[in-house]
Amino acid sequence: MVFAKDEVDYSLYLVTDSTMLPEGTTLYSQVENALENGVSLVQLREKNVDTKKFIEEAIEIQKLCKKFEVPLIINDRIDVALAIDADGVHVGQDDMPIPMVRKLVGPDKIIGWSVGYTHEVEQLAQWGPDYVDYIGIGMVFPTNTKKNAKKSPMGPRGVARILDALENNNVDWCRTVAIGGLHPDNISRVLYQCNSLSGQRSIDGISVVSDIMAAKDAGAATKNLRDILDKGYYSFVNLQLSIKTIYDLDFSSHTKRFLEQVAKNRPLVQHITNKVHQNFGANVTLAIGSSPIMSEIKEEANDLAHIPHAALLVNTGSVAPLEVVKTAIQAYNDVKRPIVFDPVGYSATTTRIVLNDTLLASGQFTCIKGNTGEILSLAGFSGKMRGVDAHEGDFDKNLLAQATREVAFRFRTIAVCTGELDFIADGTLGGTYSLSDGTKDRVLKDLPCVVVSNGPIPLMGDITASGCSLGSTIASLLGGANSDENPFELVVAAVELYKEAGRLASLSSEGSGSFHVQLIDKLYNCFRSNPRTWAPKVETLN
Repeated sequence: MVFAKDEVDYSLYLVTDSTMLPEGTTLYSQVENALENGVSLVQLREKNVDTKKFIEEAIEIQKLCKKFEVPLIINDRIDVALAIDADGVHVGQDDMPIPMVRKLVGPDKIIGWSVGYTHEVEQLAQWGPDYVDYIGIGMVFPTNTKKNAKKSPMGPRGVARILDALENNNVDWCRTVAIGGLHPDNISRVLYQCNSLSGQRSIDGISVVSDIMAAKDAGAATKNLRDILDKGYYSFVNLQLSIKTIYDLDFSSHTKRFLEQVAKNRPLVQHITNKVHQNFGANVTLAIGSSPIMSEIKEEANDLAHIPHAALLVNTGSVAPLEVVKTAIQAYNDVKRPIVFDPVGYSATTTRIVLNDTLLASGQFTCIKGNTGEILSLAGFSGKMRGVDAHEGDFDKNLLAQATREVAFRFRTIAVCTGELDFIADGTLGGTYSLSDGTKDRVLKDLPCVVVSNGPIPLMGDITASGCSLGSTIASLLGGANSDENPFELVVAAVELYKEAGRLASLSSEGSGSFHVQLIDKLYNCFRSNPRTWAPKVETLN
């Protein structure tokens, strides 16, 4: 059977591994059950089987694939692929060079290639459309199927970089499959976050091994994966994600309701934060009707996440044990509770870049908040910052808005860039995702973005933890909201509240010491006042 290459369905790509088979199953039975329930492509991968046995297995699996009209790809073994006339082969970077593979298998066979770096995409462009038909991008997450892996996990952001490289190099003929550590608990997030920056391209499919091959019921496991792929919606937080491009500018009409909900629901805000911020952040959280807990105990993260109206603030100013933070992020994602992430000093050192990138790859965040240096660095607009402090310099307003939108779009989150002007962008796109065709014409410039201003408040930069405590404020409003509220509007309200308290505190302070105290007092009073009396100006940006 010859498959038209442009019609091959890469959406659910099964890679076999006979070492994982549960008792009572066979390679044949697992593949058959998978094909019956939605697998669209099969790769026979047997690393420790002699040639004769490999060919015997390949012939049997090929019969199955022909029955279901699904292509069969052979991993590495070009001789086996030719011997049985398989539909294609998949090779890695250390296997036979692609030009030789194409010469051997001819023009009609499918050729797949493992790719993990942008320079490999540049090689694809040089070869042109006659060589590689699809690439396996990865590994996305750590996986037990790759022994002694030579590549580090790239996360969804790394996959997006490869998609960008494909567009930048005009490699429009090549399809894409994400590979490595993909399971039901993270596939939706990968589908949601893995898009090119233009919004024109997303991955064409996912590759799985253990979730089918090691499943006692391979059919049910496949159906579950198929449902995730076809669902097209990632409800990662128990709030109403929106696809709006323009919001009502009178946010104060909503803010009063938000504050009342916080007062009624008294959210618990778990802080995994830096030591300087802990006491101040706890007092800020209490001032705005919420309950703080400073917990870095791995074993209690799940219990805390299950408390009604809980929210998590992760601040990387001080480094808590990595597994503690990752466990907390997973726990809050599992129960769809809000997480605010503050990548403190993102590009100040290589250590901070690695730490923050690791955490960004480990979960889905409702809000990412940073100062100008951090947001510009996350968006790839600047080099190393000086430290954990903000450095606005002479950055253009449009540049800051663009950087905020890029962070929001990349991480499918509400992004906040703080400074004299605070920029807030909504990149959640209603929680929707789609294979192959990106974000369906919803592009970066269309993301809702507002700027909140309330005049210069220089004392904000003269005390410790002022920026960190905006994170506490955002987490409190997100955690305290009812489930029918929109997180973008909640974040804007939190910024307005904090900005107004800062303005009022600066008017009554004699210096940084009294400002520190006054900021908590003014937050306490503003939280209990009518938002229509507040001074911050909210402007929509085009």
